[in-house]
Amino acid sequence: MTLGFIGTLTAYVIIAVLLLSFNIGPRWAWWVKGTGIIVTSAFFVVSYYSIIELMGWPVEARMPPKFQLLWARINEPDKLMNTPGAIYLWAEALDEANIPVGIPRAYKLPYTEPLDNGVQNAMEMISMGQEVGGTAQDYNEDEDAGDDQQGMDPELARELENLGEGGYTDPDELRIDDMVLTFQELEEVQLPGK
Repeated sequence: MTLGFIGTLTAYVIIAVLLLSFNIGPRWAWWVKGTGIIVTSAFFVVSYYSIIELMGWPVEARMPPKFQLLWARINEPDKLMNTPGAIYLWAEALDEANIPVGIPRAYKLPYTEPLDNGVQNAMEMISMGQEVGGTAQDYNEDEDAGDDQQGMDPELARELENLGEGGYTDPDELRIDDMVLTFQELEEVQLPGK
């Protein structure tokens, strides 16, 4: 725990103690006191999870549809410590013209060996000075038709055909839950005409 987190936690405890002390003395109706305690308790839970988001912890949220991969860290599963492993991606969302939107964000993905290989290849591309872009598309198992690219989003299928040797992707391998990741060399920013 960091000092800031401990300080924030201490401040919440002090607020809770003050709230309870105000409920002991005044002659308010019991339902007013009970409501105050319940609302304060709910506030603590909500603020706790909000603070974790502010602290820079990687989120287990959905990756942006189009992003630039800045770097990654791979934690392989450890059978001795009984940890499942995870892959952490530091990515920045891009718009349709490949212009960064917002700020970089850390994402936590479950570890799979194919994703490990794909991320390692993407990190090698970054090490060689290339900028790596990626996409996160929906994957629908009901529409999966086998080994070819049927059942995928048509836009994703076009991107896979145009990818060629410039990146690493295999929709069956880089599938995480209901999402398919692709990595390729980042296209240039498409500026509007003058």
